[in-house]
Amino acid sequence: MKSSGFNPKARWDRHIPTEENHEPDTLDERIDCLAFFQNAKIMPRAFFWKDKLYRIKKVTYTWQERRGREVMHFFSVTTGPDIYQISFNNTSYRWQIDKLIT
Repeated sequence: MKSSGFNPKARWDRHIPTEENHEPDTLDERIDCLAFFQNAKIMPRAFFWKDKLYRIKKVTYTWQERRGREVMHFFSVTTGPDIYQISFNNTSYRWQIDKLIT
């Protein structure tokens, strides 16, 4: 039987955590976010997390992933010295903080 050659773990950005190897830096917490929607783009400007306002100085990278009918919009943002990964779910309209990178 011929193998298709597809390996979902081959890409560095496609790590799928399981219960036994959950990433310690993954937060997955709901946040409130101030964002502009302009010309079919989402531009986050600030977010509230743990009763604190974080002003986004720069969006360093964006990407999308499809999860069934949902499209997840991911953003790598800087708030000064720290880099965060936040995401927006286009079906539930939910913002969440995924990771604290530094």
